[in-house]
This record gives sequence, structure tokens and C-alpha cells, in this order.
Amino acid sequence: MIILGAGLSGLIAAAVNPLAKVFEASSRDKQSHRAVLRFRTSAVGDAVGIPFRKIRVYKNIWVDGKFYEPNIQLSNLYSHKVANGYFDRSIWKTEAVERYIAPEDFILRLIEQVGDRVEWETPVQELPKDHPIISTIPMNAMLKLAGIPVRDGVLFKFSPIRVQRFRVKDADVFQTIYFPSPSTAVYRASITGNLLIVESVDDMSFLNNDLTEVLDAFGLVEDDIEVIDKDHKQSYGKIAPIDEPFRRFVVENLSQQYGVYSLGRFATWRNILLDDVLQDMNVIKKMVNADSYTRKLHSLQV
Repeated sequence: MIILGAGLSGLIAAAVNPLAKVFEASSRDKQSHRAVLRFRTSAVGDAVGIPFRKIRVYKNIWVDGKFYEPNIQLSNLYSHKVANGYFDRSIWKTEAVERYIAPEDFILRLIEQVGDRVEWETPVQELPKDHPIISTIPMNAMLKLAGIPVRDGVLFKFSPIRVQRFRVKDADVFQTIYFPSPSTAVYRASITGNLLIVESVDDMSFLNNDLTEVLDAFGLVEDDIEVIDKDHKQSYGKIAPIDEPFRRFVVENLSQQYGVYSLGRFATWRNILLDDVLQDMNVIKKMVNADSYTRKLHSLQV
């Protein structure tokens, strides 16, 4: 089996498929997940042998110096800010929830576990033959690689984000605050234990990217934090939905005609959690060993 991409989805797939070979276009040094990483269950950690911690996360919405309950206006402001359109986003869900968190060095542990099965700085120029392929690379890139034309009117909209990380002194809390206001580029900030992660849209049309507002929302002052990562850019930060029939056609056609099984948020072009990657990986294993009818049936469920 061959896996395209050594991001989190690709590394998880490689960890549960110990004979798989992985090809990654970027260098090993660039593989470091910096945005918020939470799971609904411990299943991924159990599968790869890395213990997760069970925690309870508290959430709020902050606008112009005040906390608010979710409403339609704030949802639309947030959606337009992060996805350049109006879609249902996670800002609607501000109730406290139980989650599982991976250790901060999760991706580095996965890299060590997968070891020399990853070919770093090796972009794939054409699809390998005679091997089942798991693709975690963005769907628009895979369409070019496979030579599949994009249907008229279908646009793959994605927005880069910027991530800043800080260490918070004497902290062990789990909190997220959404910032839908267009007065700041920050759209979400989270404290995970003693790690403050500030996520911002990469768009100069916003007035500022004010860390002071984030600190005020959390009740912190500058002396409480220490910079870890000042500014990290992630090109595929947020994705907007595409035409659903075309999305399903691509997933089905890739598996049926090319032996390429799409895995993860960007490969399937849908907003999913990493928990879903493990479940989809189990489906792919069944598809690889199934007859054509069963493969088609499963691909329609992705």
C-alpha cells in the first residue's frame, strides 16, 4: 500500500498500516501541527499506541469586550470570516464537552513510529501503479494528478490561516473562545493545558490582529504568557464546501478507476475531525479487499 502525504491523516494511516510506504512533498522539519488538536474519543491514540488525556472543554464567544450566546448574526460573521461564505460552523456549539487530547509532540511521535517508511521531499508526479493508494493530499491537487477535469462551476475555495502559540504560566485549563468580529483577524483562541493557541485568518482586509483582545477575553495579561511560535502560516487552513454530487463523484471515480482511496479532510474535501480518519481507514481496508460492487457502495458513503 502507498500513502500520499505525511500530514496527520497520512501518518495515522501509516501507523495502522505497518507495511505502507509514504511519499511526502515537504521536508520532515515542516511536519509540526500547531493548531488545536482534540478528539471525541481515545480511539486514535489507542490505535497508534499513544495515550490521550480525557478533559472537559469550555467554550465562549467574544465580541467587542463582551461574551455572547450563539446567534445567527454571529454565526454568519464567523463563517464569512473563516470560509468566505455562509455555512454552519462550530461556533453554534458552545456547551461544555468531554474531549481527548494528544500529547504536544503527537506528530513527532508518529514520525518516529513510521520511521524510514516515509520518503520526505518526494512529490509524486504520476500515480503509482499496481498498488492500492491512500491519498491524503487535497482533492484539487489529486484531480490534476489523475487528469480528472473539474466540473464547470465547481470552485475549491480554501483560506490560509496563521497560528501563534504561547506558554501560559501556572495553567492547566481547557478553553476555547470564538472571535467572529471583523475588527480582528483572530477567529479562535484556545488554551490546552498551559498552551495558548491563537488562530487568525490570513487576510489583510481585517483591521488588526490584536493579541491584547485575546488576553482580555481569557482574563490574562502579557506577563502570563511566553512566546513559542510567533507566526506560522498554514496554506490549507479552512475549506469551503463544494458541489456535493461532484465531490462524491470524485471520491468514487478515484477508487473505482484509479485505485486511489481518499482519506482525511482535504482529500475528501469535507470538514471532519481526525476521529473520522480512523473510521474511514477501516472502511478503506475493506474496500481494498472487496469486489467492485462493494467498493462502489462504500465510496458513496464517504
